[in-house]
Formats: sequence, C-alpha cells, structure tokens
Amino acid sequence: MLAPLGRDDPRRIGPYRLQSRLGAGGMGVVYLGFTDSNQPVAVKVASAILAGDSQFRTRFAHEVAAARRVRGGCVAGVLDADTTAEQPWMVTEYVDGVSLADAVARRGPLGDRMVRGLAVGLADALVAIHAAGVVHRDLKPSNVLLAWDGPKVIDFGIARLPDTERLTRAGHVVGTLAWMAPEHLQGQDVTAAVDVFGWGACVAFGATGRHPFGEDRSAAVAFRVVNEAPDLTGLPADLAGPVAAALAKNPADRPRASALLAGLLAAPTGPTAGGSGPRPAPTAVATRAYLSDVWAPPSRSDPNRSDPNRRGPLRSEAPRPAPTRRDPSRPEPPPWSAPPARP
Repeated sequence: MLAPLGRDDPRRIGPYRLQSRLGAGGMGVVYLGFTDSNQPVAVKVASAILAGDSQFRTRFAHEVAAARRVRGGCVAGVLDADTTAEQPWMVTEYVDGVSLADAVARRGPLGDRMVRGLAVGLADALVAIHAAGVVHRDLKPSNVLLAWDGPKVIDFGIARLPDTERLTRAGHVVGTLAWMAPEHLQGQDVTAAVDVFGWGACVAFGATGRHPFGEDRSAAVAFRVVNEAPDLTGLPADLAGPVAAALAKNPADRPRASALLAGLLAAPTGPTAGGSGPRPAPTAVATRAYLSDVWAPPSRSDPNRSDPNRRGPLRSEAPRPAPTRRDPSRPEPPPWSAPPARP
C-alpha cells in the first residue's frame, strides 16, 4: 500500500529518487523509488538504530548476498545495494501487485485456477531459490506478491546461505511463528524443507482463506503445527495430495521443490486442462507459459505498460487515488476469486 513520504523520510538513496512508502517493519522501510530513466524500483533501507549494530550489518550483507544469488521469474531480483552506507540499503525489482495476505483479506479465497497458478509460481520460485543454495526461511502470505505476470516471492530478510556462519544464538528462533515448519519452531536444523512447508501453508491459505492449522494466537497455531494435522478442507482435489505432503511433520517426508513443480506441470487437471496432454520436466519455459495463461497480462491500453519488461507506474508523479469507476487507462487488480479476463 503506497503512503506519502514523511517529514523524516529521505528523498534520495544513492542514485534513486524516492516517491512513496511501500511498507515498514522492525528492520527498516521499503520505498517506491525511480532510476534516472524513471524505472520503478523497491528500495529497502535499514533503520538508523539497527544500522549501528555490527551484527545487523553482517546479517543485512548476508541478505543481499543471498538474494543476489537467486535468479528466477517468480522472485523479485536484486538490482543494486550498498551495505556499507550509513544506513545500508538494497534495491530490488518493483513488483506491481498485492500480497497474498491482502488479496485474501479483500476478496476471499482464490479461485481454483488462480490457486493452481499460485502453486506453480511458488514452486518455481523455490526451485530458483534452492538452486542458488539459499533457504528463504520466512515464506508466508505477506511475502508473496500476486503480480500481473504471476506470483513473486520477496523479502530475504532472514534467508541463510549454507556456507555462512549462524547469526543467531543456539536455540533462538528467527521468523514468523505461525508460518514456521515444525523443526524450525523446535530450534532444529533448518533446511530447504522449511520452504516446502511454507509452500504448502501458503497454497492452503490461498485456496481456503485460512491458515491450515487454524486462526488463533501465534503460539496456539505453532502448537498445532508441531502436534496436529492440518485442515485441508476446501482445497482442489488435485492439490490436496501435494499440499499434505509438503506439510508433513518430518522434513525428510516432504518432496523437493523441483518434484512439486514437476508434478504440478504434469497434472492433467491443472496446467494442461484443455486437452494438450501432460507437460514434461519442470522448465522455465513451461512454467512461464502456464503462468501467462493463468495470470492476466497488463492492459495493452495502458501507455505505462507498453513495455512488458517494465512493471508499475513508470512516471514519477504522485500516485493518484484509487478510481471509483473503471478507468480504462489503468487495469484493475485481478479478480482473485475468479480467473481474470484476458484483454
């Protein structure tokens, strides 16, 4: 959600002109910025308080290193960073979309077709993340953006590279309690399997509009994550099996992200509905082809979206209020409860 810059917000970070706030948290603020050529970017700036903490600076540098190693169409890529600045900052692609958490809160559960697109896109993102030797460790609905060309995974704030030192004390848990895998909650070794668990939780949330282990205080949900079976009522039949496997208590029982993606792309009731036959191995081409068929592309009538490689408001004027009537120059958000209409 865009918000105006405050009196204390910077107007420029490095070579980037800042226009609005995209969000804020304990680690800092994310701004909508623009390059000299008016390309929109997301600029994450560490808080002044944390910037003076040497351990935080090391962790921020590891975040940047982790995110830079990941390449994939379903991950917001890192464009620039300065981890030695007075307030460290990182610049990523600007993703013009709404988070999975906000989409469900506003419109309710996604339709079956959109849920399958979400499942494929998130699996594809995890394949790219894990291929880079990175574990995200905080996959949750607020870290998944539903963009015009498919879902995008963001925020590597607690991601860890296997070859870096631990930056937390033994037994200290870092992450979002209600969305953690059982072994993460119990302080055990964190592997790529925690992201697969997050995939299952996010897909179940998108399909049903609720957490698979109940809506309650975080501690109560965490207890059920460790000790009880998930409630998968309402999932499309072809996704119930993969989601149940992803939510297995034992990380060794969960499939790899590549196996999830291969199964989803080969399922005749999912990506190949329409009689084109099962798709072969999980490839970037197959994944993007499927997502482009499920997700609505930007409106061709919008001059700001004439370049498919440019997303978001390419001009630098202040954001306009949301129109009360359909504005043909600006596409409406996708109707998350039903397949979007193609132009």
